[in-house]
Amino acid sequence: MITATMLELSVRCLNLFGSRQSFSVLNYHRVMPNTDLCSEQALPPELFAEQLRHLKQHFQVLSLPEAFALSQRQQLPKNSVVITIDDGFADCFDYVFPLLQQHGLTATFFISTAGLNEGYLWENQISQAIQQAPSQVQAIEMLGVSYQIDSADSRRSSIAALTEQIKYQPVATRRTSITQLLEQTGQPKMVHQFVNADQLRQMHQAGMTIGAHTVNHPILALENPEQARLEIAQSKTELEQIIGAPIEFFAYPNGKYQTDFTDAHIEMVRELGFTAAFSTDWGVAETRADLLFRLKRFTPWDRDPARFCLRLALNNLADRSHFKIFQSRVRQHVSS
Repeated sequence: MITATMLELSVRCLNLFGSRQSFSVLNYHRVMPNTDLCSEQALPPELFAEQLRHLKQHFQVLSLPEAFALSQRQQLPKNSVVITIDDGFADCFDYVFPLLQQHGLTATFFISTAGLNEGYLWENQISQAIQQAPSQVQAIEMLGVSYQIDSADSRRSSIAALTEQIKYQPVATRRTSITQLLEQTGQPKMVHQFVNADQLRQMHQAGMTIGAHTVNHPILALENPEQARLEIAQSKTELEQIIGAPIEFFAYPNGKYQTDFTDAHIEMVRELGFTAAFSTDWGVAETRADLLFRLKRFTPWDRDPARFCLRLALNNLADRSHFKIFQSRVRQHVSS
């Protein structure tokens, strides 16, 4: 067990070696009380609040525009951290936004605009369809695979498996798959699970940064070039109309470079007038010209705040020659 004093001394010691050339970008998704049907990326509000408290205590938490500008001028404080939240679910406004304000912090929210317009994303349709399927439906068939939904546990595992499978389909094929799913389960009653335009404006006016995250959250590498460009451009335009200000930053859905997006998509983002774009590859963000449109992010998913802080401090150093030994240990996926 790491005591508060040990944590303070350890992080301070590591922070002495911090760089002024890069910053860590935390990548959150969901903050909500009921995380039973979500992945480890869904945090309960009390844990998120505890992480914010530790971030304020041990790091320099900056807004994305501020960190970006300071980095470009080589005036970045050591151990700088930026908070980002992807997708735009309702908990962004209900939990994340109030907790950020409570702690005097800001974040960047990358929004998929289909959720604004429809109230949910494709993955919510999968989840709701299986959760609300009639009890007599014991299994569903999808692409030659049978998925059991005859118990609470099997429904949870089938939601996860189907979401992962359908995620790696082009948008048009994804819609066909969901239609086939609904034919077997019945049309679920969908509730609004996303931020709305008014809430987004409130967040922007309160100092939060709004970024684009495509319309339908596709894997861009699976779409034809015209569709991929439209996904990026339309999300930017829609968000600019809502907040009445330029959208400068973009996050690639799923976000693995050369798997989910390629150099062709980087060029699209550049041509569409974004300032920078973010992947989900682990590391630190360096605003060199060759990296501006595939900046790295990193979130240690440790439930223990001390381990969270220590791994974040080590992440700030792990790309530097004398600290590369820490890379594999710091960037392993640990959720305990």
